[in-house]
Amino acid sequence: MANVLRFETARLLLRPYEPEDAEDVWRVLRRPEIYATTAFIPKDYPRPRADWWIRYVNTAIRNRTGYELGVFDRKTGRYLGNVGLVNVRREMRSASVAYHIDPDWWERGIATEACARMVQFGFETLRLERISGSCMVVNPASRRVMEHLGFVFEGIARRELFKDGKFYDIAHLSLLREEWKGCGREKNR
Repeated sequence: MANVLRFETARLLLRPYEPEDAEDVWRVLRRPEIYATTAFIPKDYPRPRADWWIRYVNTAIRNRTGYELGVFDRKTGRYLGNVGLVNVRREMRSASVAYHIDPDWWERGIATEACARMVQFGFETLRLERISGSCMVVNPASRRVMEHLGFVFEGIARRELFKDGKFYDIAHLSLLREEWKGCGREKNR
């Protein structure tokens, strides 16, 4: 599966993490902008957690329960962030898309380009029927990424996240196989 999980797009290389990537991962995940716009990344991200997290996502790949990859600039090799399909439930043929991008690279279409390739992997290789996504309502850029890919807004879960003593609303979206095909994103068979 490791060879299958190496993708190139126009500007990006998506690949499984290696232990040597931990320092770059930590540099991105400790950014306050990442913490402020995500639900599950801890504040003041500790450096040892990056090592643990790389082991965790690689174990999920081996177990086929998640497929999170590092996003790298094809030309420079610079680490730009993460993209993946998580909570893969083969029996339900569903998964959720997850991503974060280094704030220095926001508003350049990196997340959309990386997510598009993972969605393709989900529908073509994993044969998923549904890919869901969610984001904090206070992070409209994340919602736009999913909407650019054809995800359909399903609704707001009010006060779904409790973080730093405050409740946040979460937007939920999804993309079904036939909607993805309808957008011309799947190769004709």
